[in-house]
Amino acid sequence: MKRKFVKKLIAVSLVSAMSVSMLAACGSSNDGGSGESGSDGDVLKVAAFEGGNGAEIWKKIAAAFEEETGCKVELELSSELDQVLTKEIQNGDVPDVVYYNLGQKSGFTETMLKEEAVADISDVFDDELKGKMLDGILDGTAAQPYGDGKIYLAPIFYTQTGFWYNANLVGEGKQYALPTTWDEFFQLGQQAKADGRALFTYPQSGYFDATIYAMLAQAGGTEFYNKALTYDANTWSSEEGKKVLDTVAQLVSSDNIWADTVSNANTDGGFKINQQAVIDGEALFMPNGSWVVGEMANSTPSDYEWGVMGVPKWSADESQSVYTFTEQMWVPADAQNIDLAKEFIKFMYSDTVVDLCLANKTTNAETGEESDSPIVVPVKGAAEKLPEGVIKSSFQTGDNVVAVTGTWATTAPIEGLDMKGSIYGPIDSISNGEMTVEEWQAQLVDVWDQCANAME
Repeated sequence: MKRKFVKKLIAVSLVSAMSVSMLAACGSSNDGGSGESGSDGDVLKVAAFEGGNGAEIWKKIAAAFEEETGCKVELELSSELDQVLTKEIQNGDVPDVVYYNLGQKSGFTETMLKEEAVADISDVFDDELKGKMLDGILDGTAAQPYGDGKIYLAPIFYTQTGFWYNANLVGEGKQYALPTTWDEFFQLGQQAKADGRALFTYPQSGYFDATIYAMLAQAGGTEFYNKALTYDANTWSSEEGKKVLDTVAQLVSSDNIWADTVSNANTDGGFKINQQAVIDGEALFMPNGSWVVGEMANSTPSDYEWGVMGVPKWSADESQSVYTFTEQMWVPADAQNIDLAKEFIKFMYSDTVVDLCLANKTTNAETGEESDSPIVVPVKGAAEKLPEGVIKSSFQTGDNVVAVTGTWATTAPIEGLDMKGSIYGPIDSISNGEMTVEEWQAQLVDVWDQCANAME
């Protein structure tokens, strides 16, 4: 794909809890990065989103890369990285490596992809490295956004998502039995309602991304799911697609949703209030990932127990589809040190980085208290090294578990389309009764038509 300097990028405040912090590193100043590896005097610039996993881990990784290559690591961390990079790139200051995920509200990475401003890094993943990585982790649109067999986004961290719940109340021997199917799940909701509790809450509507991905795969299987990611016209008009929408609508209906969910979800910082509702036992379940443990550590009682389960199935004898969320690192097409940037990405899968990430700790800014905050690199055996507990159990494995990856495929720019808002935003309106399932379905059919026509 040809290089293309981006002159105009979206600069919108980042609103997301689903993120990890990042770093900036080293490289040579040769145009296009012709060097084979780093050496004394080389400088590689890595720009990274600073989020919930703290900055110390990236300082350690940077130091380890400096020691291995002899180059200088230049670290740029920001919690508003999309805005920072928009200005820097417009001024011709292009980093060599970027950590910023797909799916953020700003759409920064998606914009870079649409502008053909991300480099092909397929050659990083040679046979040796591919053999080391989790099966299928490189196959979806989260790594191959154009669906052309080429890798542009490196999945450097991963976690499996699902419904996180209050295990003080739900589970074997507890007040509520752990459900497996949707029928059991909604029956439990009636029991909880009778006790003055809500079945469900959600931090923000955008947290339904992983849920809907898993539900589509559960409803129609892998082929149906992959077609949905590339905007098959029948995705939402099909029986499978309508079943997903109807079930989500039931999930967020007044019968099941915690009453303050929507108002909090649309208030600055309100997502944490919704998450606290699960901890406090006001709601039992919510969609989330393992980052919620560290994110809520300061307000979690010492005797509280988290639990996590896959999204319910429609039939007990179905395989369990579990969505695997990845964190992406990429190289701008206009980077000056592309070869060394690729070496840095490859280093992210080394045993050194795997062990550093598993040993990660974060410090609470308010209390100064340090706590374990392990990060898992998507290489075989990494999750098995986690200590026993809910974080390890959140990496759901087994013969009857199907890992689902990928995101909606990248298209050419579509003027006026807010992809995330169009798909997940209506969930708030569905919950409030301001929109019907049929209206949501019609909107999605229209969006899929637009996206299909903009596929390259």
